[in-house]
Amino acid sequence: MESVHGTQIGMINLLNMSRERAWIMGETVLPLVEPDLVGVWRKNVWWFGFRWPFSMVLFSWVTVASTLAPEFHLDRYLLTMLAGFFGLVIGAHYVDITASKDKYLPYFPDMNRRAIRTVGVLAVLAGIAVGVYMSLLYSLWFLVFVILGGFFALFYPIEKPKWLHTYPGFGIAWGFMPVLASYYIQGTRIDLLGLGLAVFLGITVVEMHHMAVLTNEKEYGADLTKNARLLLKIHRTAAYSIGLILLISRLV
Repeated sequence: MESVHGTQIGMINLLNMSRERAWIMGETVLPLVEPDLVGVWRKNVWWFGFRWPFSMVLFSWVTVASTLAPEFHLDRYLLTMLAGFFGLVIGAHYVDITASKDKYLPYFPDMNRRAIRTVGVLAVLAGIAVGVYMSLLYSLWFLVFVILGGFFALFYPIEKPKWLHTYPGFGIAWGFMPVLASYYIQGTRIDLLGLGLAVFLGITVVEMHHMAVLTNEKEYGADLTKNARLLLKIHRTAAYSIGLILLISRLV
């Protein structure tokens, strides 16, 4: 009886090892190419498209710029966040997923590229509409940021023109311009503080982007990707903390 019982335990352990090995093999077949292609984000392409970990970093820097402006208006801040949510979080990311189909298709083989692209373009237009409304309400000069923001959201993901889909282009599109726009709309003016903040955060998002690139397990070693993911977590924690603290300081 003990021999039979031992055999049963051995078979169970062997089965568990086989399952674990199959899971590991599955992970090997689809290596990590984006740091947020894990966990819940990997279960649905529409959910993944929000790119929440990085989108929240963008919102954090927008919050920093808004709260450090000479004036702070909650209504302008909320409209800025709404425009960014439509134009950059949904719009640009959904367009990017369809433009980079060879990159994401193995993870989401059943995704409807046409539907995702349509929603992405419509979201960018919705973000532009919110920006136009803000321009009519607060300052017509804000239209400059709206036009440039819409251009970046639509054309950065499709890599046209080529210079836009570079590190300097990313820094301008995802750091410098959103930060400067958020700073400007609060007091409808730009000073050296706002300009310096936009330059600093533009460089900061490039550093974040490069760390994300280094997490690609197809191209880099395990130690490098592990360290890059750790640095990304530290970066996100810093951004979330600073943004939240500064927002609370303006609200209390």
